[in-house]
Amino acid sequence: MKRLLKVKSEIEEWEDIKFNIHKFNNKKRSKDIRRTLLIGCFSEFGSEIIGCMYCIPRILQLYPGNYTIAVGWYGREYLYRHLVDEFWEIKKEHQHLRDYCRAFHHVSKNLERVEKALEKEGRVMSSSFLGQIAVGNLCRNCRHFWGDITKVESCPHCQSVNVIGSFFGNVSLYKSNVIRIPLPSQKKIQEAKGYLKNNAVGIFARNRKTYGRNLQPEFYIQLIKLLEDRGYSPIWLGEEQTTHACPVGHITDMSRRKESQDLELTLAIVSQLKFTVQFWTASTRLAAIMGTPYLIFESPEQIFGKGQEGFRLNLASFSRRKMCLSHYLNVYNNHDEAIELVGKCISEMVEGNYEDVIGMVDNKEVISAMRLQNLRRIGTEL
Repeated sequence: MKRLLKVKSEIEEWEDIKFNIHKFNNKKRSKDIRRTLLIGCFSEFGSEIIGCMYCIPRILQLYPGNYTIAVGWYGREYLYRHLVDEFWEIKKEHQHLRDYCRAFHHVSKNLERVEKALEKEGRVMSSSFLGQIAVGNLCRNCRHFWGDITKVESCPHCQSVNVIGSFFGNVSLYKSNVIRIPLPSQKKIQEAKGYLKNNAVGIFARNRKTYGRNLQPEFYIQLIKLLEDRGYSPIWLGEEQTTHACPVGHITDMSRRKESQDLELTLAIVSQLKFTVQFWTASTRLAAIMGTPYLIFESPEQIFGKGQEGFRLNLASFSRRKMCLSHYLNVYNNHDEAIELVGKCISEMVEGNYEDVIGMVDNKEVISAMRLQNLRRIGTEL
């Protein structure tokens, strides 16, 4: 099935935004559009996972009895099978619109017009509304809604303690009641094993226009050598839109294969890996939700400063992780030191040591103090 919406693109040219429609059950949609709820899911992947596990389940609790449709990116229907009645994915040729995502919200005029046009189908909750759900608090008594990522005890409007708090304000509480992404089927697990060699590990090589923070292909050549020298068999994973092509020809590059469009297969592959390695990217979520260990290089400000990635990372993680706090430009400009640090982290993981590492930063004492001050606040204890 296809539906077409006429929208105007960022370069002021008209194009047809096409949807593939995935229906997950036999439930009939009411002719009364007031009984249909459409949820925009045009977010960055890291935030989208939080939306699936926390925000959408909360929306469904707050607005029960509706026919629910999630509207989002190509290739993501697996994330929504257990949540909603239908998933409308924009077709592959519109994947460039992902460059306009900023966490939960987007800055795309195209997507704004899409979400506006969907209002003729039912009640629409925009992608940015999921972000409000994530950081918002709701008083059950007076229905006052306000944003605050700290733990709140009472409503500032009526002083009631009957409050639904922000997910970021009490990570441990809400994580204990999370709606997990389902594990892949055994059929997909068996299919996944056909792509893997002994001691398989996954590499995700970020290549996004948004925010930069992409390491050079030359870095990944050194990373592959390090892993192979240690007896691992790397497999190259990710989506073509946001991933470097593999810089060597002898390992499997799933990012350029048609099979990579099957998210359930990708998750099945990840579930069978020893660990994954990634740098400044939310592809960590794939390992995190599958229970596969992972190594992530991330900026200390994003984890323990004003950034919200620390909250999101912990809410999504159900596996052991090794985090190396490093400044991006330090790694970008010094591959040899960075690869040595990767090797150190992997050695510690093999020994069962998953403590955070303060790596290539300008002042380790300052970063250590920042980490200790904020560790309990963001709930990173796993």
